[in-house]
Amino acid sequence: MLGTTIHRAGWARLKREDGASAVELALVLPVLILILAGIMDFALIFNNLMAMRQGVGASVRQAVVGQTGTGTGACPITGAAGASTETRKLICLTKSLTGLDEATSRIKISFPGSKTKGGSLILCEQSPMESTTSIFDTLLNGALKAKVEMRIEQDLSAFGSVSEDSLPGSSWTWCT
Repeated sequence: MLGTTIHRAGWARLKREDGASAVELALVLPVLILILAGIMDFALIFNNLMAMRQGVGASVRQAVVGQTGTGTGACPITGAAGASTETRKLICLTKSLTGLDEATSRIKISFPGSKTKGGSLILCEQSPMESTTSIFDTLLNGALKAKVEMRIEQDLSAFGSVSEDSLPGSSWTWCT
């Protein structure tokens, strides 16, 4: 008789806790999905940022030794109509080395001093950030940015300081 009472009490407790798992899952699952989406979003953004920095660095290294390639400078360039052929080649080289969308990436090239050996070249790029969850939009102001400054090794008199139009809602003030 005692065994039957315990068995019935256990069954009653199980009946009362029947939907508890479903409720817990309904409360926890959205938070877990948001965390996982944030992790994936961060990984994609970080990958694009590292590709941009690596591409800008490689482009500057080639430019300071006077080797911008044999390209024609025929990539999408926004708002830098007066750029020389060599400058256009450098812009296109940078866009191709970063691997991001060439039509939406923007480049700024400046020479704070001399364009001869010993001077420096500053090359900056900004590209719209493509966020799936929009979690990181406010942290990065909607754009990925990279800036590299390097000492000039060859005469770069054929190059000019130029900047493409900045992205909407952004500026070039960070690239000085």
